[in-house]
Amino acid sequence: MKKALLLVEPKDEQMKALKAKFPTVEFTTDPDDYSDVEIILGWKVPLAKQLLESKNLKWVQSRSAGVDYFPLKEFAERGIKLTTASGLHSRYIAETVAAYLLIENRGLRTVVKNPGVWDDPEVFETSEQTVLIFGTGNIGKEIARYCHFFEMKTIGVNRHGFDPKLATDFDEIITMDEFEAATTKYQVDYVINILPGTSYTNGFFNTKVLQKIEAGYSFINVGRGSSVVTSDLEKLLAENYVRSAYLDVFEQEPLDSDSAIWSSEQIIATPHISGLMAHFKDIFIPLFEDNLEKYLAGEKLHNLVDLDQGY
Repeated sequence: MKKALLLVEPKDEQMKALKAKFPTVEFTTDPDDYSDVEIILGWKVPLAKQLLESKNLKWVQSRSAGVDYFPLKEFAERGIKLTTASGLHSRYIAETVAAYLLIENRGLRTVVKNPGVWDDPEVFETSEQTVLIFGTGNIGKEIARYCHFFEMKTIGVNRHGFDPKLATDFDEIITMDEFEAATTKYQVDYVINILPGTSYTNGFFNTKVLQKIEAGYSFINVGRGSSVVTSDLEKLLAENYVRSAYLDVFEQEPLDSDSAIWSSEQIIATPHISGLMAHFKDIFIPLFEDNLEKYLAGEKLHNLVDLDQGY
């Protein structure tokens, strides 16, 4: 009998279905019942030390796409498999980004940040704009698809270059190496970051990188806060080199309630909510069920993380 600890607790009917479908698996939702678990659904950072005390642990199914909060080195050393929920949040993150684009282009940021002021804000023609999207995975492709709906030009940046699967949503693909080696500045209206949190991306968006784009663009971050040097971004905003910023993730979370970011007229800050889903369990538990079936059959798991790469 294998044991699975469900830190994301299924609905009653979902739990009944899991027990009926997998009679060789013992399911528990008690975080203290971890000593001999082989499978964990979800993860809780404060409980990481005790969860890793289980010598039987072989697989963790994350509820998120990002995995930078997991002890990846220890997972690799112990041969623990880690799978993500990559793809589940894509639509909702893309919808949030679309909202940011509309807020900026329709002048609503200026209106919201200046209550009581009756004036015409500056507006922009979305169909005349170009977006530079760092990250071309599931989320990046969905964001590009929404941008295409707005008739925007989409340029994707990744490590591997062009892939036929990207042709529908991206008008152009460049590699990270090509971006960094460019001697002329990129002329775009939006820079959208969805890069994962890795040693490579840590502090990637610093002054040097942010100035590789022609002044006057807006910066959107729905990737990882660790990939942006916040002080550099704030300085460029103060100098109006960067027009505005829409930030859903931060170097330190939660963002301090007295942070100047909240009150800045140039910044719309949201508390890491871009991937929120109204019916998360209805979508996530079936993903776990599918992967559990694969795991028990010894098949390759869906969304398996390369622990060395960190994504």
